[in-house]
Amino acid sequence: MEQQEYPDPFNTFAIWLHQHVVTTKSKHPSACVLSTIGLDGFPNTRYLALKELNHPYLIVTGSLNSRKGKEIEANPKVSLTFWWEESLRQVRIQGEAQHIDDKTADIYFSERSKEAQTVSTLSNQGNVIQNISELKVRFRESIQNNTPIKRPKHWSGWKILPKRIEFLEFKTSRLHHRTLYTHSQKGWKITQLQP
Repeated sequence: MEQQEYPDPFNTFAIWLHQHVVTTKSKHPSACVLSTIGLDGFPNTRYLALKELNHPYLIVTGSLNSRKGKEIEANPKVSLTFWWEESLRQVRIQGEAQHIDDKTADIYFSERSKEAQTVSTLSNQGNVIQNISELKVRFRESIQNNTPIKRPKHWSGWKILPKRIEFLEFKTSRLHHRTLYTHSQKGWKITQLQP
């Protein structure tokens, strides 16, 4: 990666992501790890799909009532980690999350499969369940119903504004190439990190 060629880390990330999407055999090319700061002080991580790049934001979706939703509400500082096996590249992004608007959330929800929409409507994600059989029955009944599913109010998403982005290219020599972009009021500062 030439710093002069791609001075904006968002553009660099978009290029790397595109290269990954067109070469990977993964069924989930936009998969990443979202890390949040837990309400108990412990970090929490989970895989999810990056929905969109909308400069300068990265957008993810999910339940506002889930653990991640509650944690982001309490502390919007989050990180995203991408690992791409084929290109031996990793990207780590730290930033702050904000809610997306209802209209945007409606669009993302409408693009989900009926199964995903149904689960989002019936389930309180991450909460303790007393009777899984009852949930399965309600799920089957909803799937058989041809009525369009309206987005529940608790399902939405976040746009993440990056503050730090680190690009890592693994080398067989172990002299990995690491470039860190840090955002300030003056723009992006670029530093090279040791392997």
